[in-house]
Amino acid sequence: MSRRKRTPFQPWETRNADGIEKRYIRMGVTQLSAEVMRKLSPAAFKIYVYMKIESSGCKQFTFPHSKYCSFMSKPTFFKVVTELENQGFIDVIQRNRNLRRSNIYAFSERWKSN
Repeated sequence: MSRRKRTPFQPWETRNADGIEKRYIRMGVTQLSAEVMRKLSPAAFKIYVYMKIESSGCKQFTFPHSKYCSFMSKPTFFKVVTELENQGFIDVIQRNRNLRRSNIYAFSERWKSN
């Protein structure tokens, strides 16, 4: 079994002395420069990036309260989720509020047509 070679990040891109990150995200320039992305509120952009981290590259993911409670209140978070959903970046697959479980989200391509 072969191991993948890990390419270290540049010193200004990481806090780790060896430059190796366990988790990181990919975002395309065309998505970052899209008008709909630039119109997102700072809070929505922040949550989108954290969702990308939490998803670990999967299309569907959960985003529990413990992940956003340290930098955002619940009402603000749900306002931001609505913004991301309306702009076509995510879809809420399953709302589990009454079950006391994390909602299930999925990344969407609808932002391309907005």
